[in-house]
Amino acid sequence: MDKKKKIIIADDHPLFLYGVKQIVEESGKFEISGEFNSGEDVFEFIANTKPDFAILDVRMPECSGLEIVEKISDAGLATKAILLTMYKNLNYFYKAVSLGVKGYILKDTATQELLSALEKISYGGVFISEGLQKQLKNRKIDSHKQEIVLLSINSLTASERNILRLLAEWKSTKEIAEELFISERTVSNHRNHICEKLNLKGANRLVRFAIENKELF
Repeated sequence: MDKKKKIIIADDHPLFLYGVKQIVEESGKFEISGEFNSGEDVFEFIANTKPDFAILDVRMPECSGLEIVEKISDAGLATKAILLTMYKNLNYFYKAVSLGVKGYILKDTATQELLSALEKISYGGVFISEGLQKQLKNRKIDSHKQEIVLLSINSLTASERNILRLLAEWKSTKEIAEELFISERTVSNHRNHICEKLNLKGANRLVRFAIENKELF
């Protein structure tokens, strides 16, 4: 029998935390190895126990889900993070993707989507709530602007377009470096060059561009 994947959950709403725990345990495929009602001590627990998944509320006392994900990324841990949020704010989403989050779920649909997310991520995929997918589709640019964007993308080298493609797949700098057998510094240099060529400025602007225009490259 396959070994159950271990999960930790952190959410400052007790009823929601209980509900998530019930959904996960009743599936019979996963094991809860830790639960927290604030962000305090969560990263230390993850670093020590190395669970397969961390299901984290975006906003918590002591340490937010985003801050915990950043620490996981900086430490190079293999734990896959899924963020839960009440807010349909794409800026949080782009920030999360840039840090290597593999799942981004709205709380109002979490009961329907959580197990699907865990299954998909277990097999190397990524997951975003349907509500946010609709928002992303609504952000599509008009055909004239898309033509300008396409011309800009065509100015990129093959390596730079490959970096964009991987960013659109929610790959972090570390993951891209490992997949392409290059250093993280080289990936960062490519990202900087792409931003210069496409005139992209601001935090997470490149990730946003890659996700919103992935069909162009």
